[in-house]
This record gives sequence, structure tokens and C-alpha cells, in this order.
Amino acid sequence: MEITRKNFLKSMAAVAIAPLVGVSAHAQDADIVVGATVPMTGPLSLTGLQYYNTLRLAEEDINKAGGIKGRKIKIAFEDTQATNSAAVNAYVKVAQEKKPAFFFLSSYSTQNLAVSPEVKKGQVPSMYAGGVDSIAEAGNEWMFRIRPADSLAAVGMVDCVVNVLDAKKVGILYVQNDFGQGGAQAATKALEARGVAVVGKEAYGQNDKDFSAQVINLRNKGVDAVLLFNHPQDGALLLRQYKSLGMKAPLVGSSSLYVTAALQLLSASDLANTLCVMDALVDPAVSPRMKDFIDRYKTKFNTDPDPYGLAYYDGAMLMAEAMRQVGLEPAALRQWFLSNKGWEGIAHNYAFDSKGNGVHEVVIVKPKAGTKTLEFVKKVQPT
Repeated sequence: MEITRKNFLKSMAAVAIAPLVGVSAHAQDADIVVGATVPMTGPLSLTGLQYYNTLRLAEEDINKAGGIKGRKIKIAFEDTQATNSAAVNAYVKVAQEKKPAFFFLSSYSTQNLAVSPEVKKGQVPSMYAGGVDSIAEAGNEWMFRIRPADSLAAVGMVDCVVNVLDAKKVGILYVQNDFGQGGAQAATKALEARGVAVVGKEAYGQNDKDFSAQVINLRNKGVDAVLLFNHPQDGALLLRQYKSLGMKAPLVGSSSLYVTAALQLLSASDLANTLCVMDALVDPAVSPRMKDFIDRYKTKFNTDPDPYGLAYYDGAMLMAEAMRQVGLEPAALRQWFLSNKGWEGIAHNYAFDSKGNGVHEVVIVKPKAGTKTLEFVKKVQPT
């Protein structure tokens, strides 16, 4: 059955008003409660619905497979909306009322940074998908990243500029927040290390609707490639204006440019002369496991999955394996993640380093000519 926005919000309301049973996640005969703070409303919900869906699918799959030694998991969702304060409140509410054994956090870096102090105080292992390097660099030993860090994505974008496009004069467009600023800084550093000139950098606000001044500024500087650090909605709008202003320079987008929520807003002609650096190519041809995941997701939710959602599905399966191996004690779970150096998910082989980074590769993809169907260009891994 398709999950519409109306039905989605109705189901969330039902969860919110359900009576609390007051049973700890650690009670031996109770369901194992897992917290999930997800942007369910507002502009960030464009991708939030993806990982809401995949976490529910993972919950179903884990329980069908016997749960955790016979105990079912139960995911308690709370809306982070589109602000940092709402994200913090959502985390605190779930932590205090549900006492979960594990947490899944937002995929938005600004929210991850805001919530990190609460995670450190709570000392419950948490997975997140925000890419900003400063999250991991802060040294919160309870946070584990299930997507590539922005510095790695920037390396992929630079590889695309240098080795795929052979560009010499690069411009950077970025959304004015922790994600956009961090990505632009990482890309600038990586480009300079490769001897490629950054001839212009232009920022825009997340809620901006007119990007013409920024695009024209880059055009006037003679760029031969543009890197874009964006979220889905603003990226789609910016790309349409980029094309309408007659920009000929190829545009290389961050992962949000090609996620399902963005592709639904774009035409095949909009995507012409663009490439994207993504976590993984979500395509049935990748592997039988990928095909099975895509088929079941599309059947259940009547839409295509994206790499953000897949990261959370893999993360939930990784969490379940850890719980089966070492139980629910936070310190034991944390140590299991750090010591396990090769867990094979659908999207990646996950191996967490001392800073909690679990993914160490990205892929460059592009649309097939005249279509919105994505195809693999190359994989990029740090040397």
C-alpha cells in the first residue's frame, strides 16, 4: 500500500498518543525498543520518509527472522521536523519515555551536531547518516556513521572533475549550513591539492528560490565545471535555473541531487550534462540482494528507494547482528561495532574506524542519455 503524506502523518499521530507501557527495552520478556528520530514534517521530510520506510521494512524483516533471540524489536519514531531544537527534543523524549537500547538519528548534519551532546550523555549507541566531518571529529564514541563522510564525497567529486571531466577552472555552489559549508571547504582543499583552480564559490540559503545571481557570477568567471552541495528540493530548483540561464559547464552534484525525492522534481533534460557522487547506485543490476531490496521496497511503498534509506536498512540489519552476538549492553554493542571490520550489507562493506565512520567508498553516476535512469561511472576509494 502506498504511504501518502496524509496517511504517514496519521500513523505518526497514532504512535504519539499510544499509551506508554513503561517497560524498559532491557526487560527479558519485552520487545526491544529502538529509537528513531526522523524528519517527518517540513522540507527535510523529502528524504525522511525514505528512511522511515526502510526502518519499518527492516523492523519487519528482523522480526520475521526471529527477532533478537526470540524477542521482537519495536521502533519508536519521533519527528525532528526541520530544526535543531526539534531534533534535540525528539531525542530527549524518546530517550526518557522509551529507554531504547539503540538509536537511529537524522540524516541531516545540523541536527546530528545538535543532538550529539545528548547522545554522549545518554551513552546509547546511535547510528546516523549525516556527512559533516566535524560530527565524527568531535569524538563522540557513541555515534556511528552509516554513510560516507563529506570529505570522502568531496574526494569523489574532485576525482570526477579531474579524471572524468578534465576540468581546470571549477566553481562551487553550496547551501549555507554545516553540510554545505563543510562540503565546500573539503572540496576546495582537495582541488587545491590536485592543482585545480577554484575560481568562484557561491552560497545560498536553504529556503532561497532564486539562484540566478550565484549562477551568473560563476558563468562570468568562465568555469568549466561546477560542484553543487545541496539538499533535494533546493538542488532541483537550482538545477532548473542553472539550465535556463544557459550554463554549459557540467555540474557535479552531491548525493542529494539524484535521490528519489529530487529526481521526482526533475526531467531528463534537466539532468543532461550532470553527474553525481552518491553513496551507492541503487539499481537491480548491482546484486541479487539489491534487486530483492528494491523489489520489496517498491511493492510495499509504491516508490523507488534511495541510498539514504538503504543506509538505514543496512544499519538496522547491522544493529540486529550486533544484538544477537553480544546482547543489549551499550558498551558491548559499541565495542562490537568497533571490532567488526567487514560486515557485508547491501550497499557497502561496513567497517567502523575509531571515529565511528563505517563507509569508505563512493560512486560516480550519471543519467543514461535522454533518461532519468542512472548508470555507474566509477567507484572512488581513498588511497
